[in-house]
Amino acid sequence: MSVLVIGATGGLGRLLVTELRKAALAPAEITAAGRNKEVLDAFAAEGLRTAHVELGDAARIRDAVAGHEQVVLISGKDPDRLQQHRHVVDAAAAAGVRHFYYTSGIRADDPGFALGADHKATEDSIKDAGLRHTILRNGWYIENFIPAMRVAAQTGVLTAAVGDAPISPVGRRDLAQALAVAVTTGGHDNRTYHLTGDRDYTYHDIAAAMADVLGTPVHYQPVSVEEYRALLIGTGIDEATAGFLSALDQSIGSGVLAHAGNDLSRLIGHPTMSLAEGLRQDH
Repeated sequence: MSVLVIGATGGLGRLLVTELRKAALAPAEITAAGRNKEVLDAFAAEGLRTAHVELGDAARIRDAVAGHEQVVLISGKDPDRLQQHRHVVDAAAAAGVRHFYYTSGIRADDPGFALGADHKATEDSIKDAGLRHTILRNGWYIENFIPAMRVAAQTGVLTAAVGDAPISPVGRRDLAQALAVAVTTGGHDNRTYHLTGDRDYTYHDIAAAMADVLGTPVHYQPVSVEEYRALLIGTGIDEATAGFLSALDQSIGSGVLAHAGNDLSRLIGHPTMSLAEGLRQDH
């Protein structure tokens, strides 16, 4: 088996490499590809093959993909990520890759969720290319709440414009385990998995989990989308970013990140990570 992991130097990618090793893949069977040379050097010291890539460089991507049976694409964050993803899909199709894995986003096909548009377009590209594939629609990371917890440690307040909407966040470690299972076991051909936690929480629950981790009171303060945008700008965030973040909260408030089934716990074979456990990772 030869597996290329594109995005291996990011948070999820590093965990995936660890899980692939636990699944008894030899270091030489894994190629870690990404931007962070320091992380790549550490992988190389462990015996992994490495590739320093920029996803905007189609030629470099073609070179990295060549000779691999399986390709894992961990979705990027750049503004032009859709074109970058298509470079990888095109290279995989041209190289005759046996199986393609993509970390998409939960409810990527919801037209009201702007963050899902690039994911859905990438999924469509994979299918249109005729690649045997597994799509893992990852839920919202618990780790995304850690910066807000740092603020709450000082203020005692978690502020958001999501109302009482449900959200089912997941720990990166669980997602890495699920992806490793898909890569190293059978039965996942042309499947789409919807990976959220075992239960829904409200932001009141998230504030309570923060309080438990911090050992100090934290309460949730709901505000309107307009109020949240103004608060963000007041902290020095530029208007474009404030608009994006407030629109994101509006989407969360619609329930787009709520529980979407038990695919994750079934794949990993155990209950999903709790809020408090996920928040303690950085505390």
